[in-house]
Amino acid sequence: MSINRREFLKVAGVSTILGIGGVSAVNSLRNRVEASQISPSPEALVAKRRAMVVDMSKFKSEEDYQRCIDACHRVHNVPLITDNPKHEIKWLWKETYEHAFPGNEDEYLSEEIKHLPFLVLCNHCDNPSCVRVCPTKA
Repeated sequence: MSINRREFLKVAGVSTILGIGGVSAVNSLRNRVEASQISPSPEALVAKRRAMVVDMSKFKSEEDYQRCIDACHRVHNVPLITDNPKHEIKWLWKETYEHAFPGNEDEYLSEEIKHLPFLVLCNHCDNPSCVRVCPTKA
């Protein structure tokens, strides 16, 4: 079998690429962790989940929303940070339907509802990472 330089370089290049890909595939399989090997952190909080319903029909004016938001932030000692919106801390705030319920719009939703503001609450996740850095010690 006679092989020229060009054919040799093609075969060598493809072999090298396949060899590197094969090594990385083997390494990724070797480092795979099974779900049974992962357990929750011993410092994880254990608590009951609670929910709250806000009757939006009771809100008649902008002042009603703001009074509710202010009361929540006052009770929970949420700091007022106004210099940078990215650093703002909120437990309760106002959003449009589109932002409060993404992906839930349908053809039967009235136009009035689409443009009403809704109160949005912090979801207080299971084992939230934000608690460790929260200035209110949520």
